Amino acid sequence: MFLKIIFIISTLFNNNSIFFGQKKAVTVKLNYYQPYCGGARPSRDMEAEAQKPKPYANYMVIIVSDKGSVDSVKTNIEGEIKTKLKPGTYKVFEKWRYYKSTPDGNAVANYDKECLKTEWGKETGVITVTKKTSGFTETNNIVFDCAWKLPCLREDKKFMPE
Repeated sequence: MFLKIIFIISTLFNNNSIFFGQKKAVTVKLNYYQPYCGGARPSRDMEAEAQKPKPYANYMVIIVSDKGSVDSVKTNIEGEIKTKLKPGTYKVFEKWRYYKSTPDGNAVANYDKECLKTEWGKETGVITVTKKTSGFTETNNIVFDCAWKLPCLREDKKFMPE
């Protein structure tokens, strides 16, 4: 009898049962923006194209729960995250921000460190999951800046196009 009770309790704790919050399928669409970076004056069409959101396809993003657990998910070709999450609040970060690196992968020494600390704290958005619904609130756009306009890049390290 005692072993049977232990088995039932163990099953309840190890199972995503209704008592402990069943995971819910969540789909979130992520986009990025890329400004015009050419040297010539852009046409109106070029400027309009730069303003359009593009799918953030095949990139790893980091999801951090309000309880501190961390997971990574790769976006699909449409820029979507498809995962299962328990009810709660989750912050979504670009990989470079979460791992405290730089937007272009170059040395942190080329950047203003205090400015980077601010950038690292900026999540892309927040996923909210309840028993019945899920939603996504974008808090910061993902932007693929021009090489000379990267956030926090020191002036003496900027590459200017010819």
